[in-house]
Amino acid sequence: MSDAQQLWENHAACWSAEPGERLAALDAVAVNDVAYRDPGTEVGGLTELAAYMTGFAGAFPGHRFRIDQVFDHHDRSLARWTQLGEHGEPAMSGVSTALHRDGRLADITGFFLPA
Repeated sequence: MSDAQQLWENHAACWSAEPGERLAALDAVAVNDVAYRDPGTEVGGLTELAAYMTGFAGAFPGHRFRIDQVFDHHDRSLARWTQLGEHGEPAMSGVSTALHRDGRLADITGFFLPA
C-alpha cells in the first residue's frame, strides 16, 4: 500500500472514530491548519474539521467511508471513495483531492458523485 493510500485510509477512519479519539486520529493525518471543503461546508483547522466530522457521524450513525482507489504524485492525491451505510450498503460515492505537506493532508476538497 502506498503512503498516500494509507493516508487516505486513516483519514477515512477519522469520520467514524470515537468522538474522544477523533481529534488525535485526525492530527496524525492532517496538518494543524488543514483546509477542508465539500459541497456543504468549508472549514479550517483540525478542531473545526473534527467538529464537522462529529456532526456527520451524528447525522449518519453507523456510516463509514471505504477508500476505493488512490492516485498520487508530486504531493497531491485523488481518492475515490464510497460512503457505506450501517449495514455495509453503498450510500454515496465521491472523489476527494488533497495537497500534502509534511507527509499529511493539507488542503482537502471533496466532491459527491451523482447516484
